[in-house]
Amino acid sequence: MQYFGLDFGTTNSSLSWVGSDGKVELCSLDLTAVNPRVLRSLLYYSLDRRGFVVGQRAIDEYLQEDMQGTLIQSIKTFLADDSFEETFVHDRFYRLEDLIAFFFQAVHQVIRSLTDDDIALVVGRPAVFVDRPEREQLAQGRMRRAAQLGKFYDISFQYEPIAAGLAYESTLRAPELALIADLGGGTSDFTVMRLGSGNQGDRRHDILASGGVYVGGDTFDARIMAIKLTPYFGGASTFRSMEGKAMPFPKPLLAQLSRWHHVGFLRNARAREQLRRIRWTSSDPDAIDALQELIESNCAFFLFQEIERAKTALSHEQETTLRFRRDSIDIEERLTRTELEQLIAPDIAAIESSMASTIAAAALRPSDISSVFLTGGSAQIPAIRALFERTFGADKLRAQDYLTSVAFGLGYSAATLSRFPGSAAAC
Repeated sequence: MQYFGLDFGTTNSSLSWVGSDGKVELCSLDLTAVNPRVLRSLLYYSLDRRGFVVGQRAIDEYLQEDMQGTLIQSIKTFLADDSFEETFVHDRFYRLEDLIAFFFQAVHQVIRSLTDDDIALVVGRPAVFVDRPEREQLAQGRMRRAAQLGKFYDISFQYEPIAAGLAYESTLRAPELALIADLGGGTSDFTVMRLGSGNQGDRRHDILASGGVYVGGDTFDARIMAIKLTPYFGGASTFRSMEGKAMPFPKPLLAQLSRWHHVGFLRNARAREQLRRIRWTSSDPDAIDALQELIESNCAFFLFQEIERAKTALSHEQETTLRFRRDSIDIEERLTRTELEQLIAPDIAAIESSMASTIAAAALRPSDISSVFLTGGSAQIPAIRALFERTFGADKLRAQDYLTSVAFGLGYSAATLSRFPGSAAAC
């Protein structure tokens, strides 16, 4: 039996393998990517191949086919959505687990290039998919079925922040009481855990509390789009009703612009007809043309790539300029770090509240925490780091590789399972 840990993330995924000597190492999961150890969690239906491809190949083929196929991102965020039963792609309907299974199939191919032995897979999951227990069960059940469709049959799950804690624990020389903060694209998760206790196998007694909130990097991108960029697409315009009354641009249409993969939902007859009618009497018809271009050209993914670039740039610069041009779309918008922090202030407040609740659930105060281990791409945002510095002090903050530390920890969880079969190393 060979043991692996898979971090299937909202934005990126990575894989670890427990060697025969018990050491954990990262696997090359996408040889076409700049960082082969990180697989972009992207799925694309290739018209040429008549099938799905993942990762960097998804982006490459999407571009090669002039963005005519279907590109899917952040699919993990739909796991707890009970309204998502199936979707039509090209010529057939797919359940959510059918789509996620293509990622597991790609991982299975990588593993099969490494070993022919039986496989035990520990898969990461958020501490909280959503704050409704019945939908939590739906989300994990869908993930399990997707893994089984991907030819994995010995499957267990581990909370992602706990996995990150295990990765940090491997560097310790003395016990610590740590807060693990996993700040990803879809969720922000927290775990208070005793590390370096010497316990093996079942670590449940070392976990004092866990919690999380459905806020992450995608939420911040949505804020930038909603507040800074929707005016370019008619968000500040008005149109006239049949009675001649000036009406604001419909909020339901604007809401679909908050996530790039939701923009395609406007590519239906009803939305197209609504936009056609609005344009006739719009106070800003050029902006409506830009919105129609965004919808019909299927270029929202690249606009959100520019949003993400600008957000990342503000982690080390005080200001940047968002630039995006395509036919009738012409965006040039200055964005400062101060503005970004104001935009995401409600989200940071939600993260802070969840963090405080988790610490309180452990019957602790921030001063009782020995160290804070930060992981996930959003942990690099200065305003978020400042939150932890303000609460715990900069000297308590720790980090490793923000994108792969969870996969490392899932490997350590898998290693525990290999030594203690049937243990509760995974949930």
